[in-house]
Amino acid sequence: MGYYIHNTPGRLRLKIPQLKRNVRLADEISLLLNEKNGVQSVEINTLTGSLKVNFNDSVVSSNLLLGLLSQEGHVDLTKLVPSKNHMDSMFSGAGKFASKALISLALDKAFEGSSLSIITAFI
Repeated sequence: MGYYIHNTPGRLRLKIPQLKRNVRLADEISLLLNEKNGVQSVEINTLTGSLKVNFNDSVVSSNLLLGLLSQEGHVDLTKLVPSKNHMDSMFSGAGKFASKALISLALDKAFEGSSLSIITAFI
């Protein structure tokens, strides 16, 4: 599973699947990042597995923060998914689901009341 990333000057957002319902890990990451000079705030949502770091980008960079998270084993840098790619894959999946649902509905209506309607239920 990839790590969703959105990076703007002074702010880094990450979705880290291991953070979901993991308060111990959230505390560990929060402590790690808050110790870094230039980090202004760390917000972690264990319900969604998301992390937001606000930082002074003249003191510390997002690459350095990502490197720190990677070094501690919290993020696999090879699995980072930029926000644009994340949205593209979400919409692609939704499009496939919607297409399949529409085709299934059309087939169901076309063969309504026949023995072929049972077959369309498996499509």
